[in-house]
Amino acid sequence: MRFVLVFSFLFTYIYAEEVKVDAESITKAHNDLRKKYGSPALKYSKKLEKAAQKWASRLQVDGCGMVHSNGKVGETGENLFWASAYKTASAKDAKGNWIWHSKLKKVKEQDVVQAWYDEVQWFDYETNSCEDGQMCGHYTQVIWNTTTKLGCAAMACDDRSQVWVCEYTTPGNVSMQYPDGRVEKLKPY
Repeated sequence: MRFVLVFSFLFTYIYAEEVKVDAESITKAHNDLRKKYGSPALKYSKKLEKAAQKWASRLQVDGCGMVHSNGKVGETGENLFWASAYKTASAKDAKGNWIWHSKLKKVKEQDVVQAWYDEVQWFDYETNSCEDGQMCGHYTQVIWNTTTKLGCAAMACDDRSQVWVCEYTTPGNVSMQYPDGRVEKLKPY
């Protein structure tokens, strides 16, 4: 039993190490998009990377569902990304069914950030809101003017999919609550 647990832990550790986030590439991808809005360049933070790693590890243990940490790793903004496995089949079994193999896709940092940014298509600048039924919070976090740092991590899942996590300070998507009860969502830039 002890061997199985040690082997399982070792396999998970090795498996988890397969997805690496290049800090320079992911920071550049963010900053290239932020320039369009006059938002200051982000700096990469090892502290935020550790927080992202902590949450990505938790997601991996829990089956890689797309669940936000909701403050469990600190007072941060957070973006999540999931990529499916690359599936191939090159042979059939005795019954003629394809034998499928899952491989880890090579996902580029720029593609992850671009996927978040692409929510821009649903953001209405005049009303400072997202189109009904759509999501824009990833986009606004990428360009949020007062955010200064980010840190990111990714994990491979048992099914060879992967989950990416970026943590941000100061967090974006902030609303102001006034004494009279009004709530105003601040503009991202």
